[in-house]
Amino acid sequence: MKDELPAGVVLSEVKAELFKSLGHPSRIRVLEMLADGPVAVSRLRDDTGLEPSNLSQHLGVLRRQRLIVPSRQDGRLFYELSCPEVSGLLLSARSLLVTALQSQRLTLMTLDEPAKESAVR
Repeated sequence: MKDELPAGVVLSEVKAELFKSLGHPSRIRVLEMLADGPVAVSRLRDDTGLEPSNLSQHLGVLRRQRLIVPSRQDGRLFYELSCPEVSGLLLSARSLLVTALQSQRLTLMTLDEPAKESAVR
């Protein structure tokens, strides 16, 4: 009998690796730039302000996770999102953050109300 990990454990590990690859602001910025279609590496470099070697490392992480794919056009290297779900993930993250910030703002406003009431008295 083989010792096998439950499928849920393996999937959790794969998801964790995916989220680790998204754990740097520069990589998020690159993915957001690619949401509108293929972008030349030279433009990615110019718009992110990253050094070529640093950009290359970030692109490598995203490629290994299969979030982006390279292509060549007229001798220039371009990258694009590997599938529309990558863009959907970024939009979901933005929505989650907006909701969390709104909730936090409401909580802070509620906590501040007793202070305002006592100041009025």
